[in-house]
Amino acid sequence: MREKKLIFWLLGLAFALCAALAGLVLLQGSRLRTLRENAPAAISSPQDDAPVSTTPENSAHLTAAFELTPAGTDETKGTATAEITLRLWEDQVDAAVKLLIEAGEKTVSVPLEQSANRTYTAPVTLALPDKQSREDTPVSLTVEVEEGGVLSRERLWEYPNSLFMTTTLRTDLKEGGMTYVRKSLPTPGVGLMRINPECRLTVMDVDESVAIKDPAFRLYCNGELIKSLPAVEDETGRNLYGPQTWDNALVCRNGDWVNLSFSCTGEDGRFYEFPLETARIAHGQGEVTSRLMPPAVS
Repeated sequence: MREKKLIFWLLGLAFALCAALAGLVLLQGSRLRTLRENAPAAISSPQDDAPVSTTPENSAHLTAAFELTPAGTDETKGTATAEITLRLWEDQVDAAVKLLIEAGEKTVSVPLEQSANRTYTAPVTLALPDKQSREDTPVSLTVEVEEGGVLSRERLWEYPNSLFMTTTLRTDLKEGGMTYVRKSLPTPGVGLMRINPECRLTVMDVDESVAIKDPAFRLYCNGELIKSLPAVEDETGRNLYGPQTWDNALVCRNGDWVNLSFSCTGEDGRFYEFPLETARIAHGQGEVTSRLMPPAVS
């Protein structure tokens, strides 16, 4: 009888140990998934053969400011030249900084030179759209930073064509922009990315505000335009625009990328769309990052 009790006791102990081990494996798996989700962005060694990822999900936050100053067009060659000025969030004295320009199937790497005020500059020349064929070649801009054997990349923006190289129009964002609001819904990870009611901006040409037509705020989710909301001129200032108070929010979920832009028609009759902010929704939060870039032009 004692031997049977001992056998049952040993079997029970073995079962408990197996259950504890299975629980530990599941816990470690959950921790690894969490670490992967929270891993910082797009960093890998240049010695590795694998390419560095530049997808939005793995994009690092490297750039604090990006400016483009048109330097003229060459009608004979059909090109436009502009001066690029870039500033990083963190000072990296020994870093090698480049601007990667993807135009169609061609990628050009432009080394940026560090100046005394810790900004990086370089002239850039791109082919303009063919007026006869009227075919646009998409252009995307990526910043690459290499320091201490570590390579990081940040995808800045994608344009339908290279006409952004020719415009001096910019936005002056007085009050920004987007705010994430978690919703009390039964579905986990669902929230609202809304345009702040106090958001105000002006379209500038160099140092002066300019008149525009058809102003609107645009909300994108994962690259798809979800809402285009008419903007209204603020009573307190000429050429100062803000959002409508109604329907200015976008339902989003964990893993979504949300972009906010401002569109209008300029006095020259061309359509402009200005990038303002971007945010990734993760773990019930939306971290908003400024993206004041040259406008897409059509």
